[in-house]
Amino acid sequence: MELGRELRHRIDAPVDVRELARALCEEMSRRRGGRPVQLRFERFPDEIEVTGLWMEFGDFDLVVVEERAETVQQLVILGHELWHMKEGHRDHHVDGASAVARAALSGRPDWTGTGAPPRREFALTVAARDGSRQADEARAEEFGLHLASVFRSWLTRPGSRGTVDPVGRAIRTSLGYGPQD
Repeated sequence: MELGRELRHRIDAPVDVRELARALCEEMSRRRGGRPVQLRFERFPDEIEVTGLWMEFGDFDLVVVEERAETVQQLVILGHELWHMKEGHRDHHVDGASAVARAALSGRPDWTGTGAPPRREFALTVAARDGSRQADEARAEEFGLHLASVFRSWLTRPGSRGTVDPVGRAIRTSLGYGPQD
């Protein structure tokens, strides 16, 4: 994957999933002419089946990833949203985007407090891409899974400096790469 070659020059594995996700967003920004891609890890309401969304604004893009998802799944979610961004799937604009973005960027999105129903509806609508084109969703999911498979061995286990992927860790250790804990 070309993206892997680019990032290998900029970051040293193993890394935390958030560090890797930020690097992926920075690379997407670079590939899109410097347009900022902001990333947030937030908790989505339990009652909706949304784990990620991408919102496009006048001067930046915002990707929100479910903070409770497992580490590798967070990469799948991020890859899914970055694919929609890359492909320009802009058919998901709805009123209320700026309110949701402000909430997400504030560090405390109010999914369940005052104004929650419109925000919850907005998150569902954005995540569904206004009816969800199945082929687009399938390709986005395929890309997310591929991205996670490529970068899985780069990730650290929570609370450790070792990689999440045991096979990748064994290979790296046998080759003398990275910390050996």
